[in-house]
Amino acid sequence: MPFTFQALNEDNTINDAEISLTLNPATAIFTETDWVGGSTATADINVTNDNATVAVDYFVSADWYAAAGDTVQNARLLAEKLEIEVTADPLGTPAVLFTGKLADLIQQPPAGRNLAGGANEDVEFTITLPAADATDLIQGVGIEFDLVFVAVSA
Repeated sequence: MPFTFQALNEDNTINDAEISLTLNPATAIFTETDWVGGSTATADINVTNDNATVAVDYFVSADWYAAAGDTVQNARLLAEKLEIEVTADPLGTPAVLFTGKLADLIQQPPAGRNLAGGANEDVEFTITLPAADATDLIQGVGIEFDLVFVAVSA
């Protein structure tokens, strides 16, 4: 019978990182009323990477739905008319993450926006109802929307 030998490399461990974002404010940044063609509003959300050591890539989406007493069809019409621009770090080195219709703000920018571990930055949202799009078709229509931030480890 041949001799045998066994050697062990024991007690290896791996701990997965936990990632999360904090938004400030977490409450609505837009509560607009009586809009007409040419109306515009701008507001900021500060985004913080809560993990001090792991960088993340974040994406922004708009989850829109009908305002109370309105229909999904009407909300869709308005979502197709409202223009939105999303700009990261507007007072530093601005980077436009998205510009287009509110209805099209889905997981933008396509490759994500990198945010280092423990870092934070302002993200500016500008919403406009272009005068050419303010037709009788959307008169009196309301929409509600959530701004959704999703982070993945970089």
